[in-house]
Amino acid sequence: MNVYFIAAAVICTVFVIGWMIKCEKGGKCFLLSALQGIAAIFAVNIVGMVSGITVAVNWYTLGTGAVLGMPGVIGILILNTFL
Repeated sequence: MNVYFIAAAVICTVFVIGWMIKCEKGGKCFLLSALQGIAAIFAVNIVGMVSGITVAVNWYTLGTGAVLGMPGVIGILILNTFL
């Protein structure tokens, strides 16, 4: 099962790097998206004190938030809800 997660992470990373190469301001946009995703993980945990929904802060979730941004954080929340 870990092989599938690693393969999915590699595929997502390749798509993001490809997008950065094609886009004129790809590096700046990627950096802002990464910061936004990491900040969203911490915001979810702060709001989680009230709502009870929290996300573990580890290298996997921070990496997902950095590479995929807000959609990655939303995906983590959906997986956390169903699993």
